[in-house]
Amino acid sequence: MKKILFAFLLLCTSVAFASEADSAKTEKKVRPPKKQLSTAELAKKNAVEAKFAKFAKDRFTFDLFGDNWIYSKSDPRLVGFKPKAWSRGISIYFSWDFRIKHSRVSFAPGIGYSCSNIYSRSGLWEDSSGTSLRKLTDINPAIPESDYKTNKLTLQYVDIPLELRIRTNPDKYNNCWKFVVGFKAGIRVDAHTKERTKIGSVTKVDVERRFPDFNLLRMGPTIRIGYSVVNVFAYYGILGVFKSGRGPSVNEFNVGISFNGL
Repeated sequence: MKKILFAFLLLCTSVAFASEADSAKTEKKVRPPKKQLSTAELAKKNAVEAKFAKFAKDRFTFDLFGDNWIYSKSDPRLVGFKPKAWSRGISIYFSWDFRIKHSRVSFAPGIGYSCSNIYSRSGLWEDSSGTSLRKLTDINPAIPESDYKTNKLTLQYVDIPLELRIRTNPDKYNNCWKFVVGFKAGIRVDAHTKERTKIGSVTKVDVERRFPDFNLLRMGPTIRIGYSVVNVFAYYGILGVFKSGRGPSVNEFNVGISFNGL
């Protein structure tokens, strides 16, 4: 009887120790409750989210870019064409930013204005076959090349850009990386050349418009990447600058700095 009682007590003691050990393990595995935000911290977080929802949508985009043409030097309509290594242009756009279900991605259609300038030592020559670019001295032999100070071709467009924007942290709109892919299409509203010559002490400026051989439309893909309000971007025009068969085969290519805000 004593042996049975001793065995029973030993069994109970073992079970008790085992239960205590299991309880200790269970207590170790239980994670502490998540820290609750204070009223001030919650108000600050909500203020940041509200500020992003109201302002941080990159509504305004201002671009400064180098404007270049991609073309074949063997094109007979470009004989003597001598563009500067890096021309310059500007554009400004207003966009509506629609955030997709509180994610990092948003869709942004917009509208804006773009001005492209090509500086060269060549001029436009028009005849019944279309437009070509020739040396300035071939167009006007009476003026030596050294007297030509500026020859600029300006193309101005009203554009409609469409962008898909990705932000690394939308709630910290001024401290996040941005990656944007898009597509824009535009209609030409102006095309003119500006030629400045200086003969002796006399400076003459000639502006000429109404060039019918330029393409009325342009379109192409865009890409933009950067941090906060400063980005770099690129655009390639898939439509030729000139109408097919009425001018040289030329495509536009822009690379520059983009400033985005509000």
